[in-house]
Amino acid sequence: MGLDQYAYIKNAESGDEGESPKFIWRKHSQLQTFMEALYTERTGLDATDLNCGELMLQASDIDRLEKAVEDSALPHCEGGFFYGHQFQDEQASEYRDYDLDFCAWARTQIQAGSSVIYSCWW
Repeated sequence: MGLDQYAYIKNAESGDEGESPKFIWRKHSQLQTFMEALYTERTGLDATDLNCGELMLQASDIDRLEKAVEDSALPHCEGGFFYGHQFQDEQASEYRDYDLDFCAWARTQIQAGSSVIYSCWW
């Protein structure tokens, strides 16, 4: 059990998902905290509603995420047994390059007209 996170594309015209998740994270609690804050900001819903839900990312979201990763400024996770918060600094460090690769990929997909989706399950 634990936090599993995914990013994939949806075709803008048909709404069909890509073949499979392009990016997969496991217990990257600081990324989850970032996405939960974005989800709440965008929808007004509780962050727990993102569990098994979808968050469509915009170019400005990718810019904010990329800056936070580059500056080692992803938000600190306050807890959550399933999130792996007890080793969140190590995870953020280990996922840094992967997160930056995700940002570059997501930006390209958005510019090409696809919808980039973040989803999680815990």
